Amino acid sequence: MQIDLKNLKIDNSIPLIICDADEVIFEFMKSFDKYLNKNDMSFSYNSFRLNGNIMYLKENKIVEADKIQNIILDFFKNCTLNMPLIKESKKTLRELKKYTNVVILSNIPEKYASIRLKCLKKHNMNYNFLYNKGPKGVICKKLEKLTNKKTFFIDDLPNQIKSVSDSTKNIITIHFLQNKKLLKILPEVKNSDFNARNWKQVKEIILNNI
Repeated sequence: MQIDLKNLKIDNSIPLIICDADEVIFEFMKSFDKYLNKNDMSFSYNSFRLNGNIMYLKENKIVEADKIQNIILDFFKNCTLNMPLIKESKKTLRELKKYTNVVILSNIPEKYASIRLKCLKKHNMNYNFLYNKGPKGVICKKLEKLTNKKTFFIDDLPNQIKSVSDSTKNIITIHFLQNKKLLKILPEVKNSDFNARNWKQVKEIILNNI
């Protein structure tokens, strides 16, 4: 289902926004918390990672590392379509689309990428969509070449900001995170050009730099 970059609808005369999905467009952790609770588990928020933070409610012990992958896959299978939007994400991207190209670049398992696309369309967010696995630097370096104007990258994960920053210095990186629980355990973000805590700030950053 992955779209060939050549088939992306990109106007090379205007800037490009490459936007993550989980915790940027969609309320990933809020949904994940509910999913875990329904399955007799919880998230401890002791560190900014999945492994070591998922707990059994009854035993009050950490879920084994070899079970994390199946938990994540089952979560995406059952919750991707109805994951709620982060406040102002839909409205702001619609406004920014007047001046920019938009590509949603999501690290979601391939088998559930079509569900994410369906969810985006359900919200009338009909943007270019690509799913990815691992660091995003390589694909972002390819995407930036599709425009003659500036490129912006928005993501909640410090390691993805670093990946893009290390791969190319031509992309303006914006670290975005609004979840208060995650902000408390967020490690230092050293590689972002800008940091944003809401979509109003994202909009201001982009419009001031295009």
